[in-house]
Amino acid sequence: MDIDTRLFRHVLVLARHRNFARAAEQLHLSQPALSRSIARLEETLGAALFDRTREGVIPTDYGHLVIERGQDILRRGQELQREMDLMKGLEIGELSVVAGPFPHAISAGHALSRLLSSRGGLRVRLAQQSPRGAVEQILNGSADLAIADLREWGDDARLQLEPLPQHVGFWVARADHPLAARRGLALADILAYRLICAPLPRQLVEFFGDFPAAGHADLDDGLFYPAVSLDALSFGPEIAAASDAVMLTPIMIVAQGLERGELAILDLHLPWQRTAYGFVTRRGRTPSPATFAYMACVRAIEAEAMAEERRLLDRHLGPGFAADGRGAVGP
Repeated sequence: MDIDTRLFRHVLVLARHRNFARAAEQLHLSQPALSRSIARLEETLGAALFDRTREGVIPTDYGHLVIERGQDILRRGQELQREMDLMKGLEIGELSVVAGPFPHAISAGHALSRLLSSRGGLRVRLAQQSPRGAVEQILNGSADLAIADLREWGDDARLQLEPLPQHVGFWVARADHPLAARRGLALADILAYRLICAPLPRQLVEFFGDFPAAGHADLDDGLFYPAVSLDALSFGPEIAAASDAVMLTPIMIVAQGLERGELAILDLHLPWQRTAYGFVTRRGRTPSPATFAYMACVRAIEAEAMAEERRLLDRHLGPGFAADGRGAVGP
């Protein structure tokens, strides 16, 4: 049974005035049009809703039931419209985001702060996960958006992927590290030391498999786990400054340590040393307004991060490095 909800309003106004002429005037309808509207609803429901008497139009028992339910339907419709308007304006709503270690450190949290600074009514969850764990939450519907390494998911038809800017990764160690003054380093030189990093994706495992000091590869999940495996990369610079371990990281994460002279960039730049993360959503599922707004904030933060990366490269490695693109960073 399909009922035009406008008919409930016609019933309520007629019940209030108990007169077709006055009700039609309030509804900006002609009296015949209102009569046809009531007759159509009566025919649909299979019952008379009003008795026509000398005293006016009186609701029947069926009419009283329709009036009661109609008031509730119209009230709920108005509430729905208000909530839709608020959601479109991001005054209410929910947002669940999962991010891998690198985007979590570079843009995910900063973007959330920017979004909430003007949209305080949102309820949000930002969790840090491995790339595979983040994508699993998209597939099972427990997260709206993932920001994760895309290298493993390019052929998955269930997912919608949007790459974000690639950040160059560097090998960083304490300023007086044995490798800090050496030039022309090989990967074997660096991986003779413990590695500080987030778990690295299966596409990079081949580069690390023969260096047990640096970490170990897990054949079951296809990841390389560094000797110092961090989900929260913000602790990495402090660990590197206090030990012989070497950190693989975008330059923004170690900027303060470089500025204070506690850390140094090692002389090894390999083509695969780049981040490869981006947005992951479920194909066919329309993102919420809050998700769209958050993605816009992430894009803005990522653009700012790229500008800061160029500034840091100019300062610490010279303008030629940023221009010739030798560097290509990590996971």
